[in-house]
Amino acid sequence: MKLPKVTKEETLSPTRTEQKKVRSLTTKKGRRSSGLYVAEGVRLLEEAFRHRARPNVVYYAPSVLSDRGTRLIGRFRSQGIKTSRATSSELSSMTGTMTSQGILATFPIPVTELTQLHHHRMRNILVCDGLSDPGNLGTLIRSALAFGFDMILLCNNCAEPYSPKVVRASAGAIFAMPIAITGPAQAVGFAKSERFATIAADVAGTNSLDNVLRQLSHSKMMLAIGSEAEGLCDDLLTNADFRVRVPHAETVDSLNAAIAGSILMKDCYSSRHRRKQ
Repeated sequence: MKLPKVTKEETLSPTRTEQKKVRSLTTKKGRRSSGLYVAEGVRLLEEAFRHRARPNVVYYAPSVLSDRGTRLIGRFRSQGIKTSRATSSELSSMTGTMTSQGILATFPIPVTELTQLHHHRMRNILVCDGLSDPGNLGTLIRSALAFGFDMILLCNNCAEPYSPKVVRASAGAIFAMPIAITGPAQAVGFAKSERFATIAADVAGTNSLDNVLRQLSHSKMMLAIGSEAEGLCDDLLTNADFRVRVPHAETVDSLNAAIAGSILMKDCYSSRHRRKQ
């Protein structure tokens, strides 16, 4: 497919300084200093466009870009987004990968302050506590969006939400999900002040989630998930209104956080939809 005509929003090649800046976004230091993060690949950037996440610049390599990617470049240009042509090797250099996917973009890191993100219409919030694995966190972000959660709170040294691995694992959900970085005490205080019932995922939990959800049929809810190895911190566990576990066969010792959290969120979603019928 032929690329749309070059416009004033396009530069023909990223400078070396620009390439170095984009490459720095693969590091925590680079993201902090610039306030930007990077996303790569047609599917991820299609999701960005769908969720109206506006990139600073979209870089692409015509030699390896698919027809689908070419159409996406045209859609970004139609929104006045700056685009920049590059070679495949330049794109690979900017992301540190061996093989370029043909397209990447930089985005401003959103606000992560709880008080600025919370809205009174929010009714379902996920708390992730000490989830250091980027794949688990990205999966939970994706599941939270799929199952109707309104915001995510990150506590106790979770993986950085805008790192490349988390962005990739979220499959684009990162562009639509408000994410606040806070502490467990602040999360507990927020839940109490805003009247959220708190449900803690706990391997020693004795409550059935179905029973809990029947009791909370019209309540705002905060679901807290800890790491498989450590579980939830004392602040979140001792202040929870309910402790629930995901029942499973004894042949498995435990479930990882992404699986357990996704199952619980799916059950919450199903319960809400049954009540609407």
